[in-house]
Amino acid sequence: MNFGMTKRRALQTGLLLVFVLISTPTAWPWGPTAHRVCVRFAEERLTPRARASVRELLEPGSRLDDAATWADQQREFRGSESWHYVNVPITAARYDPRFCQPGGCIVSKIEEFRRVLRDPNAGLQKKRPSLKFLMHFVVDLHQPLHVGDNGDRGGNLLQVLFFNRGTNLHSVWDSKIMERHTDNKQVWLWDLTFLANPGMVAEWSKGTPADWASESLAAAAKAYRLPGKQKIIWPGTKLGNEYYSFALPLVQRQLAKAGVRLAHVLNEAFK
Repeated sequence: MNFGMTKRRALQTGLLLVFVLISTPTAWPWGPTAHRVCVRFAEERLTPRARASVRELLEPGSRLDDAATWADQQREFRGSESWHYVNVPITAARYDPRFCQPGGCIVSKIEEFRRVLRDPNAGLQKKRPSLKFLMHFVVDLHQPLHVGDNGDRGGNLLQVLFFNRGTNLHSVWDSKIMERHTDNKQVWLWDLTFLANPGMVAEWSKGTPADWASESLAAAAKAYRLPGKQKIIWPGTKLGNEYYSFALPLVQRQLAKAGVRLAHVLNEAFK
């Protein structure tokens, strides 16, 4: 055996692995499809007053779902990247404000922007970005790995194989599960409408952003495990049909909750 060649190959393999880990894009935001679908779903549930007030705050000619992804693209508000999430250990019983970083987190920012929209003395320059951030963050809050964390930046550093394609666990929940189901926004709207019967709408409209974060934390504790097992998903785990069959209904339910709650928040802010 040529030990020199073996060592070189091992080094090359190691360097390739490091390159893959470094070059894998960080996937903080829930995908554009999720945000657009949730905002359209919420818009259908706005009161006439809330719908008119929201449109007055947006740029002329801008649609509500166009503003849904603004928070991922804007560069004006420095440090806002950390507002999209809160890292709560999946071993925690529920969300607690102590997990919120000093500069603010998704839970505290939702509350802050709600207050701005309710403030009659806040002008357009404050209310317009507050509305856009609020719409985005209510949806992000319902992505389980925007709340639950296992010391790996909400699954960003946990490399897995999803149907034999390399990715990370956060990206699986951001977009891969949705993409495998369908990229047709109308189909997603039908899915959410089916789930949001009057009883569920009444139930989901209760609580606070902190309560909703605790729900996402509970979902994240499941997302980090293989279905029916207690063992945490490890790097390199293959996730296939069994995991997808468990995850898709959870994604659909979280998106339905997000749309219902976004409508509730906006209706309350503008009533």
